[in-house]
Amino acid sequence: MDLTRLRETIEPLLPHAVALRREFHAHPERSGEERETRARVVRELTALGIEVHLFEDCQSVMGVMRSGEGPCVAIRADMDALPIAEETGLPFASENPGVMHACGHDVHLALALGSAAWFSAHRDSWHGTVKWLFESEEETVGGGQRMVAQGCMRNPPVDAVLGQHMNPNYPTGTFYARPGFTSGSSDELCLTVTGSACHGAYPQRGVDAIVVTAQVVSALQTLISRSISPFEPAVLTFGVIRGGTAENIVCGEVTLRGTLRTLTPETETFLLERIRRTAEGVAAAMGARAALEVFPSYRPVYNEPALYETVAAQAERILGRERMVLQPAPSLGVESFSYFLKETPGVYYDLGCGVGTALHTPTFHVDEAVIPLGIEMQVACVLQLLERSADTP
Repeated sequence: MDLTRLRETIEPLLPHAVALRREFHAHPERSGEERETRARVVRELTALGIEVHLFEDCQSVMGVMRSGEGPCVAIRADMDALPIAEETGLPFASENPGVMHACGHDVHLALALGSAAWFSAHRDSWHGTVKWLFESEEETVGGGQRMVAQGCMRNPPVDAVLGQHMNPNYPTGTFYARPGFTSGSSDELCLTVTGSACHGAYPQRGVDAIVVTAQVVSALQTLISRSISPFEPAVLTFGVIRGGTAENIVCGEVTLRGTLRTLTPETETFLLERIRRTAEGVAAAMGARAALEVFPSYRPVYNEPALYETVAAQAERILGRERMVLQPAPSLGVESFSYFLKETPGVYYDLGCGVGTALHTPTFHVDEAVIPLGIEMQVACVLQLLERSADTP
C-alpha cells in the first residue's frame, strides 16, 4: 500500500490507540496477575470482530483474524508490568502502588491493538490470517512457552512472527535490529558441593565444602576464557552461594545458583558438559562430590535473514534511512520471543522511543510520537509478509 494512503487510514485510529496506551499505563499488573489487562484486550478484540482464544495456566490472549485463503503472520505483544514504584509524574501514571509499566509493554499493547483495528477495518484489502499474541509473564517465566505448547502457532500454522520493542536509547522512530542472532539463550544452574561437616577445631575430620567450592568456582571461571573461542559469546555467572551453619563448624554442603548465557546450541552443549566434568573433577580431587542440575530457560532470538530484509525495507520506507541503526553484535540478554521462533521464522526489532530514560527504572517513559510509527510498521510488515509468503512456492 502507498505510504501516504497507509498513513491516512491509520490516522483515525490514533486517538484510541493513545488512550489505550495511557489506560494500560495507569493500570499495570505484575507477571501472572494480568487479569484486568487480559479482560481489556478481550473486549477490544471482540469489538473488532476478531476471534479470541484464551490459554490455560496463564493470562495470555490470542486474537485471530481470517480474510480468505492465504498465509499466516503473527504479531507478539507482551502485557506484564514490573514491581517498580513509578516516578515519572505523568498525568496517567500508575494507580497501582509499587507496579509500573517500565519496559514499554503498555505501548506494545496499544500498537498491537491499533494494528488489529486497521486489519479489521480493511479486511477486504488483504488475504490470509493474522494472529495477535498477547503474552503474559514475559518478564518472569515467559508466557510464550505456554502459548506455543497450547498451539498458538498452529491452526493455521504461522509462516512468520514479528516482535517489536521500545528502545529509549535512540531517537523516536529509530529502527534497531540485525539479521541472524540478536540475543542469547540462558540455562539456570544449580550446583551442589557436598563435603563432610565437622568441628572447626578439628578440620582434618571433615571435608570443607566451602574451600572445595572456592576451588570449583575458580576453575569454572576459566572455561569461558580458555575453552572456547574469544569470538564466541558466552557468560557464566554464579550469583548465589549458600552454605554453612555456624562460624565454628566446617561446612558440609554448599549450593550455588547461576546462569550460563550462550548463542549457539553447540557452545551451550559443550560448556554445560565442561561445567559438569570440571565441578565433579575438582570436588573429587579434594574428597568431595559435586552435582549439577540444569534448567533450560530462554532460547536464542534469531532473525531469519530474508525476513529481516523484508522488515528492514519497510522500516527504511516508513522511518527513513537516517533512522536505520544496525545492532553491532548480539546481546546475551534474553527474550521470551524466542519461544515463538522455535515454531517458525521471524524478526524481532526495537523502535527508538526517544526520551533517554533507561528500561526497568522508575522514570522510564516513551515519546508517544512512536505510536503511529509502530502501527505503521506492524501493518506494512504484515501486509508485505502476507504477500511475500503467498508468492513463495
